[in-house]
Amino acid sequence: MKLTILFIYGFLFSIVFLLSAVLWHAQMQDVYFVCHGKGVIADFVPPFVQSNGSDFYIKPARVVYVIWMVYLGCTLLIPAVCSWLLVRMHQRALQRTWM
Repeated sequence: MKLTILFIYGFLFSIVFLLSAVLWHAQMQDVYFVCHGKGVIADFVPPFVQSNGSDFYIKPARVVYVIWMVYLGCTLLIPAVCSWLLVRMHQRALQRTWM
C-alpha cells in the first residue's frame, strides 16, 4: 500500500513540479527578478539571480523567496493530498489487487 502511494505521489509530483515551474517562470521572471542564464525549469530552483552583472532583483530578495516557499509548499502538498485521497477512495480495490 505504501509503495502504491509513493508511485502515485512520484507521478503527480512530476506533473505538479512542471506546472509550478512554468507558472513560476511566467509570473516571476522579468517582474520580480531578471536572470538571463537559466531556462524555464531551472528558474524554479534557487538561486534566482546569478552573480554576473546582468542579473538582478527587481523586488526585494526576501519577497521572491517567500513567494517561492509558497510555490514549493504547494508543489509538495498537492501531490501528497491527491495521492492520499486516491488511495483512500480505492483502498478496497487496491487491497484486492495488490495483496
